Amino acid sequence: MRVKAVLVVTVCTALVFAPVAPAETSAAVAKMSTKGTVELNGTVTPAEASVFSGDRISTRAKTAAALALSGGDQVFLPELSAALVRQTGGSVEMSLERGGLVVVSRGAQPVAVLAGGVRIVPSGAGILEIVVKGASLKVAARKGAARVEASNRTVDVTEGNTLDATVAPPPQGPAGSSSGLTALQTVVLVSGLVAGLVGLTLGIVAFNRPNPSDCRVTGTTSPFTITCQ
Repeated sequence: MRVKAVLVVTVCTALVFAPVAPAETSAAVAKMSTKGTVELNGTVTPAEASVFSGDRISTRAKTAAALALSGGDQVFLPELSAALVRQTGGSVEMSLERGGLVVVSRGAQPVAVLAGGVRIVPSGAGILEIVVKGASLKVAARKGAARVEASNRTVDVTEGNTLDATVAPPPQGPAGSSSGLTALQTVVLVSGLVAGLVGLTLGIVAFNRPNPSDCRVTGTTSPFTITCQ
């Protein structure tokens, strides 16, 4: 019994004094400010919150959310939209599940958007509006340009134009396509922009500056306005 008691004391002492590896803390991917009711991972958030990789953001009716990403880009979600935020290395990716979003890109390391199974990347500094509804995908290049990448083709959307496309159903089976992207079935490039694509009004200042900064959602009721300094 005495040997067992000594052994127990020795093990307990070793556990107490053993070096403990510090827990790895992940840095926030973005700072979010909200208008109205916004949920983060299913929980209603305060007016300001930190967003981490893997977080899901969803907006209710008459609501908007503004994300200031650590890389300098900004993303705005109008009402009734949902998106998942991921970070791989130094790159941030927004997976748009429903509704729409606006990207204000600074151009250094633009945020990528997955919508309808295709990948949309700003071509430098610019302002993009992206909407997904079922198999329908719309990408409007308000400022600058964007590249839409699918498994079967790549389409460049130049400034002032809108891509209106339908997306193929998700690939069957766990492996999917080699690129991980779905195909574009029909593609129409509309010369000219569709007004009110995502339901957020863009202030005229945002169009007049090649690299807008400090964009924010203004107004107290929906529809809200994005203005940039």
